[in-house]
Amino acid sequence: MKYSILLLFAIGAQASWFGADTPAYQSWNTDQLSSWLKEHNVQTPSAPSQQELQDLVKFHWTAAQQYGADSYDSAAQYGSDQYNAAQQTFQNVKESAIDTWDESTLRQFLLDQGVVAPKGPREQLVQLAKEKYRGWQGAASSLSYRASTAAYGSPAHQATQSVRSAIAQATAEATRKLDDSKDYVYSTWDDNRLRAFLEEKGIIKTKQQATRDDMLRMMREYYAKATTPVYETWSDSYAHEWLVAHGLATSTAPPPRASILERLKWYYYDVTQRVWNTWTESDMKSWLVEHNIVKSDAQVSREKLERLVADNYLSAEDTVWAAWGDSDIRAWLIEHNYITAPKAEKLTRPELVRIINSKYTDVSSRTAPYLVWPDARLRAYLREHGLSEDALPTSRPGLLQEARIRYTQASTRSEALYQRVLDLLSSGVHIAEDKLWAVLEILTGAKDRAGEKAGEGKAWGEEKGREAKESAAKYTAEL
Repeated sequence: MKYSILLLFAIGAQASWFGADTPAYQSWNTDQLSSWLKEHNVQTPSAPSQQELQDLVKFHWTAAQQYGADSYDSAAQYGSDQYNAAQQTFQNVKESAIDTWDESTLRQFLLDQGVVAPKGPREQLVQLAKEKYRGWQGAASSLSYRASTAAYGSPAHQATQSVRSAIAQATAEATRKLDDSKDYVYSTWDDNRLRAFLEEKGIIKTKQQATRDDMLRMMREYYAKATTPVYETWSDSYAHEWLVAHGLATSTAPPPRASILERLKWYYYDVTQRVWNTWTESDMKSWLVEHNIVKSDAQVSREKLERLVADNYLSAEDTVWAAWGDSDIRAWLIEHNYITAPKAEKLTRPELVRIINSKYTDVSSRTAPYLVWPDARLRAYLREHGLSEDALPTSRPGLLQEARIRYTQASTRSEALYQRVLDLLSSGVHIAEDKLWAVLEILTGAKDRAGEKAGEGKAWGEEKGREAKESAAKYTAEL
């Protein structure tokens, strides 16, 4: 198997690793995926599914594509200690700036990065310095991903996945797949109106035979794709259902359509969207110019603008620190003894950001998922986590700061909950049904809720207790 993987790479080297439209790994079986990951020293979960393995390969394959095979290999050698040590050197360096360094600066830089007696023409030194820089960039992505998967195979990870699966299932049930026959604004049109619209748009010929289901499918393929934003194609009932599922409306009868669309405009998001996907070309160009990534007179397509923003957004200082207020930064710097309280009060925000950016080394915090959420998703998240509509910030930094507070609190609570479960499961070799019942109490709060309701009726509490006990028995094998 090892030789077959090496053969794949030999072929790829001749035809360019990433020249094909479809990456080779998409056709690999579980053994091939596992072998590739093992060859590249990538930790894998216990008893992984093929999809989990393919996701891991995809991540590291993409990193190799982005930073180059040689640079990625060097990135893979970074541990967290090496990364943190190199961060202060690299974080304020842009790759384009390396081209302007003189030979003395280049040699000193390479010496600092462990290159013994760097020699050769200036062009060679520049190339080597860039490889070191790309290796550090690759390490940033790799370490962040490794941090998020470090607990693979552990009971805590499995508990996390179980909770996430339950949440995902509940969300999927609440925001179900749209039904052509009832969930679009045109679902109530009669056949004549559907056919007239499709003929007018040239989608169906005058004498072409088509059933109602055929015409509804054609409407979805044309009408939904041609309408932006997508929720304007939804029926009132489905749009209201989406709001209810996200805690943004009550389950009473839908209000007038205008009111529904106004709320969706404020809160609707697509889970695949990133904040820059909602920007105009002018917005993206301005951001890239402001961050010295493109020149103001550069002619760049929207596709390339989006790619450049995506590649650079999380590495920009103002991205991560927008989620921190001035007082948060001051408190962190004082707590970690980087500055005194009197001095902190005198520093401006740019000065505070410069200091914390050079000292803060938590990679996972710099890549928190909410940093790239569009504003609508941040608003929905905050409403779902108890912030009233009147209290919602009106600026993006304000939304990010509130999201960071709740995200951190939720993470802390989750870690404490998982630790309680771990302690319980580790307290003996055998997992008795009573122990599982105790786990269920921790995860669901069933005992506390039953106690609260007991005052309203003993029968209710007993019934809920039986339900929880039955659930514990049902999950015995799974746990």
